[in-house]
Amino acid sequence: MVRQCISLLLLALFSTATLAESDPTAPLGWQAPSVKKTATQRLPSLEGIVCPEQDQCSVILNSQVVLPGEAISGYTLKAVDGEIVILQRGSRQWRLALYSEEITINE
Repeated sequence: MVRQCISLLLLALFSTATLAESDPTAPLGWQAPSVKKTATQRLPSLEGIVCPEQDQCSVILNSQVVLPGEAISGYTLKAVDGEIVILQRGSRQWRLALYSEEITINE
């Protein structure tokens, strides 16, 4: 008898815990929409451009030397043009200027 009372008490306790997890005012069968978090990667900071006389230019991004075609933080260095650097991720491109605070996005 005591075991039956304890088992009924435990059953009642667990059934109320599952009811507390759901919203009692929500329509039957309703489920909360799932939230997808997308990982965003910060745009690398342009710290310098090095252009030797006969070699291709290299760029210092986030304290790393990067050559055209190489990737850093999910961005690919597409081109170096004087004081402008073009980064690409997917179909989007960013133009970073060495001595300017402006960042333009080309889509």
